[in-house]
Amino acid sequence: LARIRQPCARSLSSGAVGSVQQTGGTLGPVQKPDDVSTLRLYKDCMRLTYHIAAHSSKGEAMRAMIRSNFKAQVHVTDPQEISRLKMQAIVGLQNYVVFEQTGKAMAKRGAGKDRSE
Repeated sequence: LARIRQPCARSLSSGAVGSVQQTGGTLGPVQKPDDVSTLRLYKDCMRLTYHIAAHSSKGEAMRAMIRSNFKAQVHVTDPQEISRLKMQAIVGLQNYVVFEQTGKAMAKRGAGKDRSE
C-alpha cells in the first residue's frame, strides 16, 4: 500500500522552546536554532500554511508573507542575528501548535462534560 502523506508531516512538541520533533523522520529534539537548517524551517512554515488554510486566499496571503519575510532577511550574515530570526520562526510554529492543542483539549473537556450530564 502507498503511504498516505499528511499535509503537515511535522509537529512541534509542547516542551521547551526550540524543541522541534518530526513525526516521520530523523530530526530529534532541537537544543538551539542552529540545529535547524533555514531551508527546513522555511518548508515547515510553508507546510503549516497549507495545514491552516490550504489553497484559500488566506493561505496564499500567508505564504506570500512568509516568502517576503524570508527574502527580506536573505542578506543577514551575522550568526547571532540568523539564530534570533530562526528562533522567532520556531516560536511562531510552536505558538500555533499550542493554540491547536489547547482548542482540542477544550473540545475534549467539553465533550466529557456532556457525557457526564
